[in-house]
Amino acid sequence: MTTKLACGPQSDPEFFDALNKLFDQYPEAADKYAIKCMRMELDGLKIDFGKQVGVSRIEDGRVITEYVDRDPTRGHDCCGWWHGECILACDPWPQM
Repeated sequence: MTTKLACGPQSDPEFFDALNKLFDQYPEAADKYAIKCMRMELDGLKIDFGKQVGVSRIEDGRVITEYVDRDPTRGHDCCGWWHGECILACDPWPQM
């Protein structure tokens, strides 16, 4: 049995209307960002973003994300934020 995510403009229309207005106001920044539903991580994987961070890398044409315990000594660029905190660290992109 599959559970619907209940995310997106249909479930949160006021939020997405405000977000679209903000993206209209800052078109250069809007092209750099996307909105992602966090239900898979929070409800499915039970990730605790206070204790864990995702680390993504490009491998064989896929983006692979693993969730690991936070380590302040690890140096990664941040490419995902949740409530102002980095939740997704990205390894440097491979040379193309």
